[in-house]
Amino acid sequence: MEESKQKTLVDGYVQQIIDLEDGIEMVETVHSGKQRIKVFIWRPEGVTIEDCTRINRRLVRALEHDDFVQGSLSIEVSSPGLDRRLHSRRDFERVIGEQLRLDVEEEDGGSRTILGLLTGVLDDDLLLDPPVKVKGKQGGSGEKGAPIRVTLSHIREGRIEISL
Repeated sequence: MEESKQKTLVDGYVQQIIDLEDGIEMVETVHSGKQRIKVFIWRPEGVTIEDCTRINRRLVRALEHDDFVQGSLSIEVSSPGLDRRLHSRRDFERVIGEQLRLDVEEEDGGSRTILGLLTGVLDDDLLLDPPVKVKGKQGGSGEKGAPIRVTLSHIREGRIEISL
């Protein structure tokens, strides 16, 4: 079977198994070769070591039992971490109420960085209220302003802004 089809099949199967867990969502999978899979999970109250261990055991048993892979298989299950990249609409929905740093692509091909509080996700837009700081492609910055909308497809990179 073609490698990309195998990954899609395995990812779908992993998703089905995680969907059986109460309150836990699969964030993403990362394949390193044919025999190693990293699975990142999330839950509102935080991911525990027990969650990771339980899901890891379930995944190993299920994937080996149903012959999804030949030979030995390495599965690592963990939380995605606070500083991970936010990719999908669901990723952003999970972090409503958090301060974000977004690298946004401009229509002219340039980019700007926006720091702001995510107040919602509406259709394909993020709602930030108010942006704390906006840095343009020339490095200029704007101060606090009105709430803004940022289209998901224009985001090059998004992360939670961690302040200590």
